[in-house]
Amino acid sequence: MIKVLEIGMTRNLGGLETYLMQQFRHLDRARVTYDFVNITAEHEIVFADEIKAAGSKIFGVVSRHRSPLRHYLQWLRLLWSTRGQYKAIVLNSNGLSYVFPIFAAMFFGIPMRVMHSHNSGFEINVGLARRILIAFNKILLSIAVTDRFACSKLAGKWMFGSKPFTVINNAIDCNQFRFDSKIRAEVRKKLGLEKNFVLGHVGRFTFQKNHAFLIDVFNAAVKKFPDLILLLIGDAVEDQKFLDEARSKVAAYRLDGRVKFLGMRNDVRDLMQAMDCFILPSRFEGLPMVGIEAQAAGLPCLFSDAITRELEITRGAVQFIPLDSIDGWIDAIGAARSIERRDTREEIAANGYDIEREIERLEKIFESG
Repeated sequence: MIKVLEIGMTRNLGGLETYLMQQFRHLDRARVTYDFVNITAEHEIVFADEIKAAGSKIFGVVSRHRSPLRHYLQWLRLLWSTRGQYKAIVLNSNGLSYVFPIFAAMFFGIPMRVMHSHNSGFEINVGLARRILIAFNKILLSIAVTDRFACSKLAGKWMFGSKPFTVINNAIDCNQFRFDSKIRAEVRKKLGLEKNFVLGHVGRFTFQKNHAFLIDVFNAAVKKFPDLILLLIGDAVEDQKFLDEARSKVAAYRLDGRVKFLGMRNDVRDLMQAMDCFILPSRFEGLPMVGIEAQAAGLPCLFSDAITRELEITRGAVQFIPLDSIDGWIDAIGAARSIERRDTREEIAANGYDIEREIERLEKIFESG
């Protein structure tokens, strides 16, 4: 059995965490198993109970922002105490500001050292100091990394440039998200949405997710389509300013009864059944798993044209719209109102996003690496 040490799970129930758990739940543990490192150990990671119940370990390392020296010392102790146990270490990341585990693993005999890109842009401003850090980390990575993974071609080119990489699809369990009219009716009744056309968005409140623009679009669209409701699923992570900005805009537009802030949820698949259209006006994305899930639920999907076209799976139900045209978004919402939902599982699987097929491919990569 091959043991893999995974880094990237946090306390936030987001796309990366969901992605890692989709893999974890479908591994053939006679072949490959995952343990996890929590690099902000002052907070428990999501799914911790499920991971431990399955017999896997979660190692804790204090956040480098809270105590840099302790962080790196704890990493060295961890790698020393587990030397010889792991064939692979995988750092799932949205950027290159942190690559220490990959570099350190080289000195402790982990033969397969993987950097996995999950994004195609920076979530924070990149000043001179950070640019220097990233340039230095690129050098460390070029020395230490053995394999480069990416969730899309765009995410791979953004992080690795001309270096070769392997696209690992953000695969899901298609059966979990297939359209279910009974669940739809139950959730819509519970939320009081039976007479509405429901737009849905899933994502934490950050610069990347562009909630302020989404609310601008919704405010304009509701004047043309008065039955619209907007569900915002997700929460702020540490920095509250983007959530506060969104709430302020909703109040200023007097949309309090039409925009529902649902917070972080563990029933996203049921909420997707209640939606009529999924909307994601992100400034950039690697390849958002929620976009795959929404298509698996049979939803018409509206994506910004900053998102890779690799996300277009269900033909005829996906639109990419420029971020400089509110009218374009309103027209797209109008077009989505006439799209009927259907069972899209075969389309999802045929494009490589079925977890059973993709996990088999990934296991073979670990076995041959």
